[in-house]
Amino acid sequence: MIRNVDLPEAVIFYGTSSLLDAESGTTGPGVVRIVSECEEVGTPAVFLSEHRSLDEMRDMIASAPDGAALKKFVDKGVLTLKSSLPSDYPCIFGPDHPYAENPPEDFYGANSHAPSPGFLLDSVATTWLTPKGFGGSAGFGVKQEGVDVRPPLPKHCVVVVSGPDSRPSDTSPDTFLEDLSQRLGGIVITSRTMSQARCTAGRLAGMRVVYLEPEGMGTTDSEDLADAIILGFGDENDWEVVSLDDIATPGSFWLNPPLSRDDDGNGVSIDALCAAFQELRERAPQGGQEPRGKKGEPAQLAMDEDELQRILGDLDPL
Repeated sequence: MIRNVDLPEAVIFYGTSSLLDAESGTTGPGVVRIVSECEEVGTPAVFLSEHRSLDEMRDMIASAPDGAALKKFVDKGVLTLKSSLPSDYPCIFGPDHPYAENPPEDFYGANSHAPSPGFLLDSVATTWLTPKGFGGSAGFGVKQEGVDVRPPLPKHCVVVVSGPDSRPSDTSPDTFLEDLSQRLGGIVITSRTMSQARCTAGRLAGMRVVYLEPEGMGTTDSEDLADAIILGFGDENDWEVVSLDDIATPGSFWLNPPLSRDDDGNGVSIDALCAAFQELRERAPQGGQEPRGKKGEPAQLAMDEDELQRILGDLDPL
């Protein structure tokens, strides 16, 4: 049986170190080549930061010793920059973006940084591509999707995380993950470092996660969270070269599209999860807004055992 191969619909560089070397500031091995491949096939490349503004991200690329190639991709719109800082949120649209005049209202919010998947999903929702047809060869027998442009599908997005990044993830107070698990019926999130949290966010968003080990083989702190672990994308003279075809579905690292799953592989409800993250992070006195799900509807959080028994008891006489 011949199976259609789906190239990534978006390659998401999550965090500065996934794009630029943390010490030298130069672009990571093979990064320019991968973004160039994205340009060739029409796959959006996205650079995300939760700690830097859009202006800072542009300056970092412009000041990189070999940043001219990446800057060219930014100027051409091949590589899109997105920041979750309040000053830059929601995601900035270009003048030709389909959402430029009427931005969507169904964002998960600026508090949706890792390990919450909200920032990833918001960034994908504001990125656009022209979908390719299915099947056929050289245009013959190809079935088109029926839409001119649409956001990438999370199941065909690949998140690139570099580590280990030992900075603690934002799961304060200490009971945050325990409270989250209780609200969502036992969801398992074990990430404590920044690199682990970004891997978890990619998994929860229903995306594939590629983990880069620039410090050498065996240095990962997210072995059980990533779908693929590589030293880098590699340049032409490197022993290991990872191309866009390698991170396709199916490709060199996986066969099937993923589902949204926690750190133990259990399925999750994205709307309830993001709403719970928002509510717990807004517990400070300045918070107090009702958590909202997609499309602005109230979030439906998982009920606890006592509430379930009360409802079943009310139904018994019927």
